[in-house]
Amino acid sequence: MADVKKTNAASRRGEITETATALFLEKGFAGTSMSDLAQACGIRKASLYHHFPGKEDLFIACVTEGYSGAMDEIAQIYATDAMEDTDKVRATFDCLYHSTIEAPVGRLSPLIAEVSRSMPNVARSFHNNYIELQRDMVEKIILAGVENGAFLPQDIDVLLHLIFGPIVTLSLSREMFATFDDIDERYPVQSLKDGHVDTILRILTEPAFATAQG
Repeated sequence: MADVKKTNAASRRGEITETATALFLEKGFAGTSMSDLAQACGIRKASLYHHFPGKEDLFIACVTEGYSGAMDEIAQIYATDAMEDTDKVRATFDCLYHSTIEAPVGRLSPLIAEVSRSMPNVARSFHNNYIELQRDMVEKIILAGVENGAFLPQDIDVLLHLIFGPIVTLSLSREMFATFDDIDERYPVQSLKDGHVDTILRILTEPAFATAQG
């Protein structure tokens, strides 16, 4: 019975964060109240406070818990023996682009930047519970490929910047210019992703392109 209650509570929490993510995207952080969130979730405000002490806590949950599926997927990519190292990199890029650009939670990046100075706990939680863990997992995938002989040794800090930097930039650009009628022509996700991963694989496999080690 206790396990059922925990499962139901986790399910309800997930429903709340999913609904809240959509509302934060629609109205912004400052423009969204706990009353708005409770109404959107179909519960009383007191019940919402039972799950989350305040709006900041709920926003942090949207950010960190919303990315948990992406982290699980990258961990599975790292652990599998059924994929070549280059295929693991391609699958990882698919996951990164989806979670950062296409999934609703990925579109919260501008809001995270907006509130990070006034609410440093948001930025710190996002960094510690997602960014840092994500970078560590991608680093493990790259270093495993190096150990297997599939990839050349790299300056891993430079390489990780080359992997994550363009994804974040593309995500922010698509949000800033979301109202443009030609957004997909200006910032085409699929073709940019394909070019990005091909460039990274060239860096990993071709001596002329490998990043210098310090």
